[in-house]
Amino acid sequence: MTKDAPKPLHIKDAQEFWLHLTDAEVSASRLLYRPAMLIECRVNFRSLRAGLHHSEERHYSAWIPESDLAIDWDKPAISADRELKYQAVANANIDYEPGTYETTLAEFAQYETELIDKLARAEKLRLYFNPVFGLFSAPEDDLKDFLARIAEAALGRVEPELKRLRNKFELQLEQIRERHAAIDVSAEEISDTWITRQRWFFESENRLAQLFSTLAGRVFRSTKPKPITGPLTLADTELREDLARIEQEAGEALKKLYDEYVTLAGEYDVFEIGLQPDNVKVTRRLVLWVPVIQEHHAAASE
Repeated sequence: MTKDAPKPLHIKDAQEFWLHLTDAEVSASRLLYRPAMLIECRVNFRSLRAGLHHSEERHYSAWIPESDLAIDWDKPAISADRELKYQAVANANIDYEPGTYETTLAEFAQYETELIDKLARAEKLRLYFNPVFGLFSAPEDDLKDFLARIAEAALGRVEPELKRLRNKFELQLEQIRERHAAIDVSAEEISDTWITRQRWFFESENRLAQLFSTLAGRVFRSTKPKPITGPLTLADTELREDLARIEQEAGEALKKLYDEYVTLAGEYDVFEIGLQPDNVKVTRRLVLWVPVIQEHHAAASE
């Protein structure tokens, strides 16, 4: 195919490349080359508070303006997340789009300055931050990963209190055991009553152990004492009430601790780190000829 339109832009000493397309992409549509400015750079996000020094390799593109129009870095010529492949010569099957371009190398430098100023004003690296533990996420962390870190820190905060509560209620249970063991039981009652009371203590101990086995602690799934059939002596009634009271107080204390844990584990803010102009290091700038669909461009220009 013979080129009908000559290359409409020549800038002395400016590097230029052509965006590489596959044969399938070239044959799929009627394409024309349109000139864009491409800047490759390294951006450095730094924050003493977050203890972060994070660098990223990026590229930014914008269509080179015609005549005396301004360049628009808000409208990229190529998606920022596209992997770029260049070629040193144009594809013989793609013509150039006609245009009036009066850009110079000095204006290229001005375009670069405008981009850096824009990045310094608007570009932010957003991290997650927990003010209670002073934790910051890594740039690549998603919220789910960061909340898992907070939950681990929150667990470390409440574990000493969890241990204290468990010791407290186990001691109270043992005191109840000793008090009721001192109650006189006749020889005829020993076999049944003693065994029954020991079973109640064993069941109560198990429920307390389950309650404190995890922080969520079976708080909402704790087992309840089995109902008693048949008449109870006054001592048995008091014992059942004492055991029920211990379990209820333990459940309420653990529920309060669990609520505190949930509050700590779910607290986060968004922490933004901006760019200083000196933290944008341009590694290369060039003219990149980008194939555009002829019909699409014509419609966009109207």
